[in-house]
Amino acid sequence: MSELTDKRTVIARLRALGVEPTKRRGQNFLVNRDVLAQIIAEVNHAAPQVIIEIGPGLGTVTRELARLGAQVIAVEIDHRLAAGLRADLGKYDNVNIVETDFLVFDPTAVGNGPYYVVGNLPYRITSPILTKLVAHRRLITHALLITQAEVADKVTASPGVDGSALGVLATAYAETTVMRRIPRTAFYPVPEVDSVLWRLKFLPQPRFTANEHEFFTVVRTVYGKRRKMLRRALRDIVPPDHAAAALARTGIDPTRRGETLSFAELDRLTHALFDQLGQCPPD
Repeated sequence: MSELTDKRTVIARLRALGVEPTKRRGQNFLVNRDVLAQIIAEVNHAAPQVIIEIGPGLGTVTRELARLGAQVIAVEIDHRLAAGLRADLGKYDNVNIVETDFLVFDPTAVGNGPYYVVGNLPYRITSPILTKLVAHRRLITHALLITQAEVADKVTASPGVDGSALGVLATAYAETTVMRRIPRTAFYPVPEVDSVLWRLKFLPQPRFTANEHEFFTVVRTVYGKRRKMLRRALRDIVPPDHAAAALARTGIDPTRRGETLSFAELDRLTHALFDQLGQCPPD
């Protein structure tokens, strides 16, 4: 396994590159050999042909991915780290360093997939990255991610009282599996929170049949007003009598809160609100 799981080696390499890790970019480098081994074992089991790595940093994971023989597309925003990756990984002809922000990176510019995504996600931009992965789900088979523990917990609890609208978005299109919890001491610098290694496996079909825009209009509304009963929360998107009629049609108790609805109930409610009663959701 990579010597870059040694904290002193990481510090020395960062100094040599002139990199002072910042919270703004979420630069917390993995220094745990066991976690690294589990990541590589998980990817190796899936045997992907093309891997996209989000934020390779010093190349701790990148080098081990390259040794699996797959094509590795490593997307790094920091030009100093990108330069270091080119210098350190130049002997691997199956590694392509792309110097850009992953949020503006176009996966179709490097091929048509399918891709296996690996990433230690910066806490600050975890939500937009997850949203982007879902948007490109037809090109991606799996995403193996390290995120703040709270994010993973909310995603895997969705839909539900401990879930979130982002979690419903992810689980609507993928199976989610927690692989392991990671203590904050597994990173340098040590972050303020613990993390989780977890996996998204994208489904061939979503867990709902309603129009996508309409379905997530309902999801965002009921989770945004999660302390309100459905009959009140839905007034943000339809008139009260319209909401009452839709709830009656589905047999859903209007005094329930939206966070208690299952995928099947959210789907039925969306159809009742927008198909049968002819109401269009707001943009």
